[in-house]
Amino acid sequence: MADGSTRERFAGDLFLDLADKGWLVVEPDEAERVVAELLRTLDVVRSRVRRLEVSRRLREAPGEDVAPDVAQFAVDTVFAEQVTAGTWERALVELPKYVEAFRIAARNAERTPRR
Repeated sequence: MADGSTRERFAGDLFLDLADKGWLVVEPDEAERVVAELLRTLDVVRSRVRRLEVSRRLREAPGEDVAPDVAQFAVDTVFAEQVTAGTWERALVELPKYVEAFRIAARNAERTPRR
């Protein structure tokens, strides 16, 4: 997409397609390490998305008696959200595709005869 949106940054569907066709083959030990890292990354992304949700709720809350640290949290999160332009939410959709692709790739390796 020409507008700089996040679709260009992820290739979950491509990885799944390659794995489903048997073209992505990764040794099970390596795939396990990659999946573990992806799952850790997914946990970080979930945390960031939760922060965004909290910040959105804070901005929508009525009243002006907001503690300075809470106000700063909301400002920091708004800035981060503008910089990332929806990347965190997109990552929540895409990272599980990578995980599944590497799990399939490991099964592909187990079915591939060794030379």
